[in-house]
Amino acid sequence: MTNSPTFLAGAERSGTTLFRLLVDSHPEITCLEGIDYVLDAIPTKGRFKTLDEYRTFLETQNVWLTAGMTINDDLGSFEAVVDDFLTQRMAAAGKDKVAARIRGSYAQALRVWPDARFVHIVRDPRAVALSTKPFEWGGHVYIGIAKWIEEEKEWIKLTETLPADRHMEIRFEELVTDHVRVLTDVCEFMGVDFTEEMYSYVEETDFEMPIPAKADEWRSVITDKETRYVEARVGDLLEERGFEHSGLPPLTVTTEDAIKLKKDLRIQRWKQKLELHGWVGPAELIVRKAGISALHTPLKRMMNEHERANRVKSWREPGREYSYSPAKKAELQAKAN
Repeated sequence: MTNSPTFLAGAERSGTTLFRLLVDSHPEITCLEGIDYVLDAIPTKGRFKTLDEYRTFLETQNVWLTAGMTINDDLGSFEAVVDDFLTQRMAAAGKDKVAARIRGSYAQALRVWPDARFVHIVRDPRAVALSTKPFEWGGHVYIGIAKWIEEEKEWIKLTETLPADRHMEIRFEELVTDHVRVLTDVCEFMGVDFTEEMYSYVEETDFEMPIPAKADEWRSVITDKETRYVEARVGDLLEERGFEHSGLPPLTVTTEDAIKLKKDLRIQRWKQKLELHGWVGPAELIVRKAGISALHTPLKRMMNEHERANRVKSWREPGREYSYSPAKKAELQAKAN
C-alpha cells in the first residue's frame, strides 16, 4: 500500500466528530469523515471482494455515494483501489498526510494497511449512553451503551498486539478542558507541529471550540436509575477504562428485563422508520432480514436518497461535509461562477 494512514478511533458519541474536525483542520493533514464503505467490505480473514462485488456493495453505501471518489480499474485489486481513495483525498485537499475516523473494525483496517497507526478517544460511558437515547440504535442507556462496550474491548485487544509507538489514547474530557496540551501530543504522534489553525473549523462549520463544560454536563442530566443501568452493563470495564464508579447501589438486570427492553425499543424503532421513511423503512428492514438482496438494494437506495435530502450538515460550505473530492470541488466552483 502506498499510504500509511492514522486512524482516529473511538465509540460512537465519544467525541469522534469534534476530534476529526480538529485534525482535518490541520494544514498538513486531511481526515476522512468515515470509511465504513471500505471496512464493512473487508472480512477478518479470507479473500477480499472482487471489484465487481465491491461495486455492487457500494450501491447501498450512503457515505460512499456522497464521497465523490472514483474506482480506478487500472489498479486491479480491492486493496489497491481502496488505498487509492486516500490518495484521492490527499490530492483534493492539497495535503500530504491522511487520517480517517473509524469505529472499531481494526482487524479489517490492518488487513489493508498493516502499518497503520491509531489515536483512540475514550469518553465516560455514562455520558455516551445518555447521548444515544435520541437515536434509533440507542433509545435506552442500557441498549445504547452496547457499542461503547464492543469498541472498547476491541481497542484493548488491538493495543495488546500493536507496538507501543503505533497507538495512543486521549480522553474526551481532557480534549475539551485542556485541548492545547492534548492536541500537541496528538500532533507529535502524527509527526506534525501543533497549530492554532486546527481551530479553523469553527469558521466553516456549526461546531464550536472545545467547551470545558461538555466534560461533565451529563452528570446534571442523567438519573440515578440510568447511571445504575449503565454501570450494570459495563461492569468492571468502567474502572478498567479509568472511570470511577458512582457509588450508587448496583442494579441487577435480569434476562427477562433485557428482553423486555429490547422488545419495547424494537417497536419504537419500527415507528421511527415509518415516520422517517414511510412504508420504505419497514419494508427495507423486512427484506434485509429475509436476505432478499434483489429487493433490498432499490429500497435501500430510496432510504439513502431521503436521508441525504434531510441530512443536517455541519459544514456551511455545501458539499464539504461529505468530501474534498476533485469532482465535488469542481461542482461547487461551477455553481459559484
